[in-house]
Amino acid sequence: MRKICFILCCLVLPLLLSCERNYYEDNLYSAQYEVPADAWSAVDDSYFSVVLDVKEITKQVCQYGSVQCFLVYDNGSQACLPLQRYIADTESVPGQVLYYQEQIDFEYSVGTVNVFYTSSDFLYKERPGKMWFRVVVHY
Repeated sequence: MRKICFILCCLVLPLLLSCERNYYEDNLYSAQYEVPADAWSAVDDSYFSVVLDVKEITKQVCQYGSVQCFLVYDNGSQACLPLQRYIADTESVPGQVLYYQEQIDFEYSVGTVNVFYTSSDFLYKERPGKMWFRVVVHY
């Protein structure tokens, strides 16, 4: 009889100990946004910005969650913002190569993501081209 009780305890006890009452939900939102070239707005002639409407960014997300933003390239690869890229311009001045840096960063608040584009020479002849961004909201 002792052996039967011992065997039952050995079988039941691990089941009782492994029953956790914790529930985890993966609260994640991800979406991709196309920003056409004409959507960029010049700010003080020093940088461009565009506002993305992301209704999933709530007050609770701002206080307890986080937001990430990625630049999505044509080939599908992605780069996390803020991003600094170094560009060689071979077209502006024939026979010369001009180098500059572009920076893309963002900030977020309730309902919006504001993406900024800045060039190291602060000289803007035209708006940035069409870009794709992926926004990930964790809450």
